[in-house]
Amino acid sequence: MIRSGFTVVLFAIAAATAGAPAHAEQPATDTTAPFSVNARLNFSMVYPRFLRFRVGTAGATVNLMTFTVAAASVGAATPVAATGGDAGGSAVNVEVVGNNGQVTITPTNSSTNLGIGTGTASDGRINYNQIATTTSLAQLPAPVLSNTGGAPVLPTLNTALVTNRTAVWTYSYLNQTIPSAGTYGGTVVARGGRVTYTATMP
Repeated sequence: MIRSGFTVVLFAIAAATAGAPAHAEQPATDTTAPFSVNARLNFSMVYPRFLRFRVGTAGATVNLMTFTVAAASVGAATPVAATGGDAGGSAVNVEVVGNNGQVTITPTNSSTNLGIGTGTASDGRINYNQIATTTSLAQLPAPVLSNTGGAPVLPTLNTALVTNRTAVWTYSYLNQTIPSAGTYGGTVVARGGRVTYTATMP
């Protein structure tokens, strides 16, 4: 059984703002027909810069994506679906919202560049290139995972400074190798199975 845990890093830039009062002119009076009096207001809206990001279940939950390979198909290069996704089985919900320029999503993992292990050195490791990720939305691409983390991806901006994208990322285990028997990765971070996606924004 191969387990791979994923975690989400959320960055938020919050600026507390106090609303300024709306100012009106002093009362004016028109005593000559036809009567016409103007009274004006100025309005101001103050928004903080912010970045919101999640991969999987919202909140503190770290989804555990579990690939269970049948004995008859080990190493057969037949992709294996996962369980544990908040969008059902192999799939997780992804959201990124920000308002201060291009967002970058970068994956890292806890394997110290070695791949996913069982905790016993002699069992060997499973390379992260055996985990494939697809996205339901081209404007919110999924990073390609590797033992060293993976290359950053850039969600497409909705406007010049604003990003507001949601997608479903789906994972599969490519099953192209024959590893030693055991449980790889999982919730024991030292086994190398935890991926952290970090979203950054200027």
